[in-house]
Amino acid sequence: MNIAPDIPHFVYFFDKTFAPCTMVSVHSVLSRMPGDLRLTLHPSFDDAGLEADIAALSRAFPRARIARREVDLAPWRHLPRGRLPLAARSRLLLPSIHSGRVIYLDGDALARRDLTPLWQMDLEGKCIAAALAPGVQAILERHGKSRARDARKAGEKTLARGRRLDGIDMRRYFNSGVMVLDLDRIREAGLAGRMMDIEATARYTSRDQDWLNMVFRDETLLLDPTWNSGWGNPRTDRPYISQHLRDYYRESREDPAIIHYTGFEKPWQATRPPFRLHLLTKPLERRLRARYWTGFQQEKAATEAVLGRALWP
Repeated sequence: MNIAPDIPHFVYFFDKTFAPCTMVSVHSVLSRMPGDLRLTLHPSFDDAGLEADIAALSRAFPRARIARREVDLAPWRHLPRGRLPLAARSRLLLPSIHSGRVIYLDGDALARRDLTPLWQMDLEGKCIAAALAPGVQAILERHGKSRARDARKAGEKTLARGRRLDGIDMRRYFNSGVMVLDLDRIREAGLAGRMMDIEATARYTSRDQDWLNMVFRDETLLLDPTWNSGWGNPRTDRPYISQHLRDYYRESREDPAIIHYTGFEKPWQATRPPFRLHLLTKPLERRLRARYWTGFQQEKAATEAVLGRALWP
């Protein structure tokens, strides 16, 4: 069995743009963990204001040991950015920074309850644990059942993507926004150097997420989707989704442990729940977005009360 040590250790990597939402995420974890914990912040920028935030959080949550350790991304500034910030790829350096087990969270992921069970889970000898990307699963489900041209096209595109990613099985493609990593096991398996090859990520659409799926294709334990629910995973309750898969994702829609604000629309960018015309025919997605948008606003207000300042202008 691959069991964690006693004190949970959470890590974040972020740039200046993602710093405000990361503080909200950090607060959500600190306010729901009942015992001692470690939390390491890895900014890719130098900002004196961050020290004040850490001091305020440390006073509010004295059982937490909060540390700051900047990462230097200068060696990779030449890489094409695409739609994802370069700072996201700095998490690939984890084996050179920490040891033992860590829980990695994206800055746009919020804890909704105690994450101790996630920390204590048995990794069954695997290097990491992560949840399936629900959008990919929905595309493949529809591809297998529908004769519609757009369904076939989307499915074939997804399968072709897997072939480009060294032939990985897209039915096991995971979202990397929430991960449990056994860094000692990663080194023992000889995968640390490959994981940290940031240069290689430039060849792939989803950069470090694609790369992590390739590196850990045989070394990933699949997490229950409740640990990483993208806006409530609404696409997992469409008519073409099998009953088995709907049931598998049910808790992640109704009461997820971690809500992840995936995609380009973020709750801090809107004064009301994100809405687009295509949602007119998707009532479940509208309801879930409204629910989890509200949850973010509540967490944001609680975080700002602790920090004593507004996070966004």
